[in-house]
Amino acid sequence: MITHLIADMGGVLVQLEWVERMSALLGRAIPIDELHYLWISARAPVEFESGHTNFDEFATDFIREFDLTATQAEVQQEFLNFVQAPMTDCDEILGQLKHSYHLSLLSNTNPAHYQKLRDRYDFFDQFDQLFLSYQLGLMKPDATIFHQVVTQLDVAPEAIAFFDDGRRNVEAARHLGINAYQVHSPQELMAVVNGW
Repeated sequence: MITHLIADMGGVLVQLEWVERMSALLGRAIPIDELHYLWISARAPVEFESGHTNFDEFATDFIREFDLTATQAEVQQEFLNFVQAPMTDCDEILGQLKHSYHLSLLSNTNPAHYQKLRDRYDFFDQFDQLFLSYQLGLMKPDATIFHQVVTQLDVAPEAIAFFDDGRRNVEAARHLGINAYQVHSPQELMAVVNGW
């Protein structure tokens, strides 16, 4: 029986302009699967979203790693605009789910994006627990982050349903016995839950 729901943030609950802005920064079109892989393999984002560098260091490292002509300020502005508003019905759907399930957020994120969203929106308040990569020092799809979440929740993997827009993250969770689903909106998440 599933008692715990874990949702990713960007691309599931929050609108992203990730592909468009990264493609503009790098000067080439980047498909979403390639972008997901780049984000977990390029040093600058991994170090930042694992909590090992600050925003200024990230921008400098990012410019150097990708050989960009953009300034630090330009990179930081574009980066902040990767994350937009919560998707339609996000709060309402989380509020409905909260009545029946323990809700957690598991996101590869960083203090800049988290603070921007925390300052503007209150959807974080719907969650019982937040698992943020920069606080944990780990990123999805590393199996260790899923082990850590399962341990902290103190529940069997099969009692968890995990929702993410990244295929690799979904596959990693499934490998550990977690019920995992690739979704791209709160509505898709709710449709999965309603289908049980």
